[in-house]
Amino acid sequence: MAAVGSENLMFDQSFIRVKYGHDKEAIFNPWCSTYTLLEYIRRTCDCDQEYVIDLVDQQGHVRNLSTGTEEYANELVSARETYVLVRIERDGEMGSNKYIPLLDNLDKFNPELLVKLNNLSRPSTRKKDKYKKNQRATKGSPGTKRPSSSEQRAKQK
Repeated sequence: MAAVGSENLMFDQSFIRVKYGHDKEAIFNPWCSTYTLLEYIRRTCDCDQEYVIDLVDQQGHVRNLSTGTEEYANELVSARETYVLVRIERDGEMGSNKYIPLLDNLDKFNPELLVKLNNLSRPSTRKKDKYKKNQRATKGSPGTKRPSSSEQRAKQK
């Protein structure tokens, strides 16, 4: 009997906080499908129906609730955590996602998170930068490689 009571207590303490708007915060129960949770968040936070919305944790990890509508939300979020509501803009079918925070003062609340969201929104830029770095590193082909000092000494002899 005590175990049942402790399970109910654990269930009652399972909630998440969602920050949005101008310093607003709402509490939600994640013990439902991701679809149900997102629709309730949409209504509570007054989001347009056209928006694709999701949650991002304080470390910048997008929870991807919008992709698994049949899953239980409590499997994708952690109880008692605080999340920021984001809008996702997709750039075509194969394009990258742009993550727009729906918390007005994210730069004051968590500036590092804002930087992470901006970086997530520009993955093609990061790929180009990596490509340029690799091109610079491999610019000299093995045939035009500069000889080492021991190779130079061997040639001089």
